[in-house]
Amino acid sequence: MNIVETFVQEPEYWITSLDGVKEYLEKHVKKGTVSVAGNSAGGREILVYAYGEKENLPQTVSFSSAFAARKPELYTRAPERKKLSLFIYGAIHGAEVEGTAGLLNLINLLEHGTDLRGRKNDALLKLAEQYRIVIVPLSQPDGRARFRRNSMVGQSLDVFQYYAHGVWNDGTPCKYPYHKEVMPLPVNEFEQLGAYFNDNGVNCQHDDFFGNIQPETQTLIRLVHEERPDCILSCHSCEADPGMSTPAATLTDNGLRMVQQIAASVMANQIKANLRPYHRVNLQQGRAFILQDILYMASGGLPLLYEFPHGCVNIPFSHDEIIDLGLILFEEIMKFGVETGFKNRF
Repeated sequence: MNIVETFVQEPEYWITSLDGVKEYLEKHVKKGTVSVAGNSAGGREILVYAYGEKENLPQTVSFSSAFAARKPELYTRAPERKKLSLFIYGAIHGAEVEGTAGLLNLINLLEHGTDLRGRKNDALLKLAEQYRIVIVPLSQPDGRARFRRNSMVGQSLDVFQYYAHGVWNDGTPCKYPYHKEVMPLPVNEFEQLGAYFNDNGVNCQHDDFFGNIQPETQTLIRLVHEERPDCILSCHSCEADPGMSTPAATLTDNGLRMVQQIAASVMANQIKANLRPYHRVNLQQGRAFILQDILYMASGGLPLLYEFPHGCVNIPFSHDEIIDLGLILFEEIMKFGVETGFKNRF
């Protein structure tokens, strides 16, 4: 498959590569902490950034048991905690790096008082002070290593297809939904294995959660189980408009209503900023059993999935607009949590 890539110069505030993220976290983090949370199927480090002190309250019951007792607070220990907790991870599909760029700007804001563009956001900073925030900027580094670009802005859908989904040895694209019909994919039969998949050919969003579970998935499960966050945000990207997507199938009706409220607030503020999100909130359709379900069951945290735009030529967005979408998303989630405590999500 021959693709024609357009040269687009990424700005300095756009950090998404494995080396770029690692270098930034090593050199510029002073207030938070950075550690290696685990390794990918291909042996690459999975880095985690934490901001705010962790409250190590004892775990005396499983989430399942506390839920069955109609006292989930026995597991989450929310009434005893001083701060809310937010867990965010990006790039579980290695070519979906727009959330990663937004997260590095959020980290710089937490560390230095401005985003990487030098812009202040005192409202977001004030909200963040009421949280412990844990961020995994690149949760599936194998696919990220295979994605040889730093963004899709200005590229054609053929470029997106090539890097995200991959190409067979005979030159034909491996298209959606086939790559969800076989797992793991036969990696030796690919000219270009798509960045959706780790080096074992597994899409961790649809991992074999109760069988041969992948190390990236294990790392995320362990982290959320240890953190017991109030909310979990997964940053994805797509070739369409931005918006909240695919609620976890295991959510209660209360939890689904909470997701819809957050989605409506995010959408309203992005419209106000002329950032062209989906002009609808319809999260009842297409609910699927995905990684968010497992992380919810491992932690009790309200699971959210947000689709950033790639900025491909069919629906163009600039790097600057994509960062703004992310910062509004993070601010509205934090604001909702401060106002509600994410209570009654069960």
